Amino acid sequence: MNSKNGMRISKMIFAATLALALLAGGTTAQAEDRDDRFEFAIGLLYQLGADMEFDGGSSVSTKDDFGFSLLGGYNINEHLATTFGMQWTRVGYNANLIDENGSPVGASGSYDTWDIKGNLVYHFLEGPITPYVSAGIGWTFLDTNIPNGAPITGCWWDPWYGYVCYSTYPTETRNSFSYQASLGVRWDFNYSTFARLAYTSQWQSWDSSNGTPRFDVIGLEIGWMF
Repeated sequence: MNSKNGMRISKMIFAATLALALLAGGTTAQAEDRDDRFEFAIGLLYQLGADMEFDGGSSVSTKDDFGFSLLGGYNINEHLATTFGMQWTRVGYNANLIDENGSPVGASGSYDTWDIKGNLVYHFLEGPITPYVSAGIGWTFLDTNIPNGAPITGCWWDPWYGYVCYSTYPTETRNSFSYQASLGVRWDFNYSTFARLAYTSQWQSWDSSNGTPRFDVIGLEIGWMF
């Protein structure tokens, strides 16, 4: 992680913490019971850029980009919980391709990732404000948005536009085992509403990459217990 990313992370964590404090200031933050309760959360993600190297000398540098998440969970007791959910991110990138002569060729674009993951969570405190750690495994589906075949055309009669034809292109996709670890803070505002702010590192296992690429993500979630 470079110094620019470090400064950006510090500013975002400060702003998010301040927002949580202002929101919580208008609530009655009492120590509510998480024991034996289910929960659901939606989140906003900010994925930091990363550099990856692949076979043949090719490389990809991703940009900082936003995404979102949906998570369900179950609080086994005040300290231990499980979560399961998905996240989506569209990531812009610049790439260096290597042609048959060994010369680099620049390219750019964006790809979409969908992650399905499960985590085990440990809350350090029983009160409404608690730091926590989590770790888990998952599966990542990546759509490069790069066509890899002939277009597929479908036609139909539309009540407003008449006879319409539309073409789509099959694209190159990849699947990967992934795993992640998070450090964060949870704030239970009241009996049913909570928020989480976390810094997560995720590793994705791509066959053609040199090493295991790591992606760092800052996430802010709002959730409800029931």
